[in-house]
Amino acid sequence: MSGRSRKLVVEGGDKVIDFNSKAFKPAPESGIVDAVEAMRDGMMYRYQHKDKANSHVSMFEKEFAEHLGTNYALGVNSCGAAMFIALNLAGVKSGDKVLSNAFTFTAVPSAIHHIRATPIFVESTDEWGLSAVDLERKVVESGAKVLLMSYMRGHVPDMDAVMEVVHKHDLFFIEDCAHAYMTYWDGIPLGKFGHIACFSTQSSKGLSSGEGGILCTDDQTLAAKALLYAGSYEGRWDRHHGMDSQMMSDLQDKIPGYSMRMNEITGAILRPQIPRLGEIRNIHRSNYQYLESLIGQHPNLNIPQPHPKAEYFCDTMQFHIAGLTHQQADSFVQLMIQEGLGVQIFGSGRNARDFREWKYLNGSEQVDLPETVQNIEFAVDLSLQPHLGHDDMDIIAQVINDILDYINNG
Repeated sequence: MSGRSRKLVVEGGDKVIDFNSKAFKPAPESGIVDAVEAMRDGMMYRYQHKDKANSHVSMFEKEFAEHLGTNYALGVNSCGAAMFIALNLAGVKSGDKVLSNAFTFTAVPSAIHHIRATPIFVESTDEWGLSAVDLERKVVESGAKVLLMSYMRGHVPDMDAVMEVVHKHDLFFIEDCAHAYMTYWDGIPLGKFGHIACFSTQSSKGLSSGEGGILCTDDQTLAAKALLYAGSYEGRWDRHHGMDSQMMSDLQDKIPGYSMRMNEITGAILRPQIPRLGEIRNIHRSNYQYLESLIGQHPNLNIPQPHPKAEYFCDTMQFHIAGLTHQQADSFVQLMIQEGLGVQIFGSGRNARDFREWKYLNGSEQVDLPETVQNIEFAVDLSLQPHLGHDDMDIIAQVINDILDYINNG
């Protein structure tokens, strides 16, 4: 066993993992109480309350806008819906070209497909952020005027370089912040760089409600149109904070409603989670930094370092497997799962984050993206939810080291 203190499960040993590293955060008790009250009272539709101060969704929008430091926030039923609305606000039409990460979750190209536009995929760096160099190249080659950029797994590209391209080519910039709660570039929160920011409240995200999304903007006209696209009608815009009555009256019947509203149960669950985001971020960052100190020097692991200006939420850890074959890397994943740690490789096993698996896109969009392939083919994804602590990081590190020892000496 090459000095290992225990046998792996595959060798007949016992599991040492007695926790679920991927278990999602429970809703705060106060949110549960408010959600149950809404259900008991039959007040589950966001526009049932005549006064916006009594609507959980309306108040969640106000409170999240204050948290982010933006003028307007709109609760919708998913981040995918927020991105679809954002693309409409950007004026994207069927057949238009939209720039986006090659490395992202399938929901992003699906939103582009939803509006019947054509994605122009941009390469990633080895730290999994969008490549500003390739962005410049793709803007010039395609003539696209809209950028929908993901901070996939919370990884931040060189925002100075990205914004230089955005301003140089006058791009309409939509930020997909699904993984970017309390994530910063040079002290500025992500979600404050583009025309529109889209957040997710799916269960694995910083704010967790099963499903849900948030669209944020500083522009009142974009906010006004967004709430109409989401499904406000017959003057119900008066139950949103900060809207101009004359502007809303003028727009009311000129924009289709796509019925993408957030409901009161979701709003009730989410409101008390905003104040705890800072505490959760501190837990994530402490666990991440401690685990990195335990495994970061292993010769078979490469944990790329973020840009010095970037501060991450750190709710997941990604690392490249180095010096192993594809078969050995796949074995690493299977052995981790056997030990009780659910991990995946982004570029293996029909992963929904591998652009080569997006078969619903036309063949013309399946372009050659060698840098992205290189950066996902050995990239391991490990969830680190906030119920974990340093003792759990010790065990995770032990398991990783034991598995790599087994592979190298087996």
